[in-house]
Amino acid sequence: MKILLVNYRYFISGGPEKYMFNIKKKLEEEGHEVVPFSIHSNKNVETEFSKYFVEPIGSRDATYFEECKKTPKVIIQMISRSVYSFEVKKAIKKIIVTTKPDLVYILHYVNKLSPSVVRGAKEMGLPVVLRLSDYFLLCPRFDFMYQQKICEECLTKGFISCLKNRCVKGSLFASVIRVFSMKVHKLIKIYDNIDTFITPSNFLKKKLGANGFDEKKINCIPTFTISKSEIGDPIIGEYGLYFGRITEEKGVDTLVRAYEKLPKEYRLIVMGDDTTEEGMRLKEYVNQKGLTNIKFVGFKSGTEMEGIIKNARFTFIPSIWYDNLPNTALESFQYSKPVLASDIGSLPELVVNGFNGYLFEPKNANHIVELVKKMDDDNLIIQMGVNSYSRLLDRFAPETHFNDLMKIFNELTAKKCMKKSKKLK
Repeated sequence: MKILLVNYRYFISGGPEKYMFNIKKKLEEEGHEVVPFSIHSNKNVETEFSKYFVEPIGSRDATYFEECKKTPKVIIQMISRSVYSFEVKKAIKKIIVTTKPDLVYILHYVNKLSPSVVRGAKEMGLPVVLRLSDYFLLCPRFDFMYQQKICEECLTKGFISCLKNRCVKGSLFASVIRVFSMKVHKLIKIYDNIDTFITPSNFLKKKLGANGFDEKKINCIPTFTISKSEIGDPIIGEYGLYFGRITEEKGVDTLVRAYEKLPKEYRLIVMGDDTTEEGMRLKEYVNQKGLTNIKFVGFKSGTEMEGIIKNARFTFIPSIWYDNLPNTALESFQYSKPVLASDIGSLPELVVNGFNGYLFEPKNANHIVELVKKMDDDNLIIQMGVNSYSRLLDRFAPETHFNDLMKIFNELTAKKCMKKSKKLK
């Protein structure tokens, strides 16, 4: 089978891109052909199909809108890509005509490619599968957060709440554009063109079903992870580890406050891009307080990143938002690490309290302190680590994900063939 894989980045910047390259690798190992469709960037992984990619908003050096110079051309591009881009629609039709895929698998496109990728693929007669990694279909901000608290007002009171609170980037203009685009997408029934929605968690599946999406079209297929090196025997480490994005919704602030309360022999390592606004703020706080047991090591990748995970005692996912099955949990399980996670969103689907880690109340530093002290027991670390690895194999193995995904792909392509044969008759 030939699959057109659509994502607005063709380089790793977070969990969705890790998934993109992992599933591409797995599909190709199983004999399928994958054709990427994305946006030009100087950070992109090289591919022969880049000649079909579309130009970004602003320059090829910019990853985020904040990095772009706000010229009239950029503003127009931003609005077009948020609402509906005929340029992108033309481009995806061109790559479909040239490469002749059997199916289109869409990951992220919001604000960068626009949902015209959906309509363009459908107009070419192809089945369209959309995988969701956040809540963009329901929340203008994508994360149900407002002032560091869970907010679902847009579901209960309408999008006027988003405009009143300036939820999108703290900007009325950005909020208006986002709300307008969501209204347009609903008006033109763009999501009726999706044959199947894939959610990584049951939590997201239930949210969609409870808010008007056809439950028959929604399939929960948990994500998976792939090691880049030999895993080896489990190691009982000496430090707690947070790794991932350092942003407000990730709750790293709660970890810092917890380790501030702990004796100095309890160590915390924070691994991730610490040049973010939240990263800089937390590093400054740690320096001002003289907290020598907390160390920021910056962004790491490959074997260096894996080495830091291997040598951790346990890992943290202290999210304060509805985290949607983060890769960091699976990467922790892969190295037989217990996980201490917030009791929120999809995280209870990953961490079974007292089995492969512990759940704690979001934002509760004192609760974290109690659990960290519990983890002094080496026997507990070993047993929970074994349980983490077994949970990975039972629920989040690459083969399980691949088989479930291909079942959907095969059903959709079979339906497409039946429609074609009926037309010929």
